[in-house]
Amino acid sequence: MMNKVPVILISGFLGSGKTTLLLRLLAYTRQLPLRPAVLMNEMGEYDVDGAIISEEMPDVSVEGLLEGCICCSKRNELAGALHTLLSQEPDLIFMETTGVANPEQVLEELRSPLLADRLYLVHSISVVDAELFHEYNSRFTADKELVRTLHGQLRTADFIVVNKTDAASSREVTKVVKSIRKLNDTAKLQTAEYSRVDLEPLLEPVIASVSVAAKPVQVPQPESAQTQRPDAAAFKVISAHSHSHSQDPNQSHSFSRLESLTLHQYSPQPLEKQRLESFLTGLGSSLLRAKGYCVLPHEGTMLLQYSGSHLEWQPTALPVSQGYVTLIGEQLDKASIADQWEQCFISL
Repeated sequence: MMNKVPVILISGFLGSGKTTLLLRLLAYTRQLPLRPAVLMNEMGEYDVDGAIISEEMPDVSVEGLLEGCICCSKRNELAGALHTLLSQEPDLIFMETTGVANPEQVLEELRSPLLADRLYLVHSISVVDAELFHEYNSRFTADKELVRTLHGQLRTADFIVVNKTDAASSREVTKVVKSIRKLNDTAKLQTAEYSRVDLEPLLEPVIASVSVAAKPVQVPQPESAQTQRPDAAAFKVISAHSHSHSQDPNQSHSFSRLESLTLHQYSPQPLEKQRLESFLTGLGSSLLRAKGYCVLPHEGTMLLQYSGSHLEWQPTALPVSQGYVTLIGEQLDKASIADQWEQCFISL
């Protein structure tokens, strides 16, 4: 009988710090040494977070499921993606869900006959943004589907990271922990900045059950799905994805109103950094998350991360011929956003 491969599931709302935690876990596994693999789920058409991992750790196998959530629209593809990773004989698989995925459905899928004899769950981790936790819970009260998702991310966790405590007051952090404990009073909980938590306890069960004998490293093929880049000649909207778990058309009022929109960088006119920042902030509270790779005239290729009105730029060596930005927000006015985006490329 084949040995089962351990799985660590990482969930959490948009911009909470899931990928940062995943990168720390991957770096730690390499020191042991263990051979990890990653299944990355993204709402947008392009795997931004998977590309980050591939740039920093090119020897880690990454399988991307895009334009949907593995808890609903991509659920039927989950088993196939995991079996692709299993064929590479990893010691451990990390699964990172989209920010609006309910891990309850994912865990149910892992227990299915297609996967139960090959995989076993070690940890279900949930990452929470301490600064925005109560704001989001209050804002989305009327969105029953999203409330179920946010609560599901916490109820299913055996380890909870209350992250970004540097951006919240100690009083607010205490309130967040108290609110979380009402939903889950048994999970281990750590507060953190930049997803810095004690990683050893998270990986102890894996170390105990997996042989850490060195194995040959298999470098992913350069043309894998997660590293392909769009190559359009001019501005266009690439994809628009809305999120819903419900299949009942009579229950549309409970659908999640969050959706994604991927925009291509206009060509041949350059995209000025200041214009892009003004474009994002101008979208107001409807925009919850933005990420992508932008080719700027002075700075070169930059990784853009926008969450909770915080905008960060990071230089990258990733070869990007043409940039793109994926927006995730609430009831996005796609026509208006497309027009505003196009204005970013009109010469003054």
